[in-house]
Amino acid sequence: MSRVSTPQVPKPEMPYPSLLGQVVKSERGHRGIDQASMAGFLGVSQSAYSRLESGDTTMNVWQLRLCATALGLSVSQLMAKVEVVARQIEGQGIEIVAERRTNPAAALIGLAILAAFLGS
Repeated sequence: MSRVSTPQVPKPEMPYPSLLGQVVKSERGHRGIDQASMAGFLGVSQSAYSRLESGDTTMNVWQLRLCATALGLSVSQLMAKVEVVARQIEGQGIEIVAERRTNPAAALIGLAILAAFLGS
């Protein structure tokens, strides 16, 4: 008798830089600020800013401060919003990780669930 193996569904995960970027993106959208304007405020190109929002590039503390300021928030207010979302998605079984791992499917599942929470 041969065993049929079933594919393992990866455990969803969310890299923290992606979580931060998606919360910034959501807040930016609520305020009607486009990516080009945010990029200009941070002094980076629009494509560089896009990589910050997607989590492909990690936001440094100065960029975090500038993003919060552009959104009319303090850094602590912005981070509190990130932590609320983090708790919500962890409650859905998504693991928050430091950076992208080698399993893109797990990150995609996490991003899809995050998008549903943020209404993007």
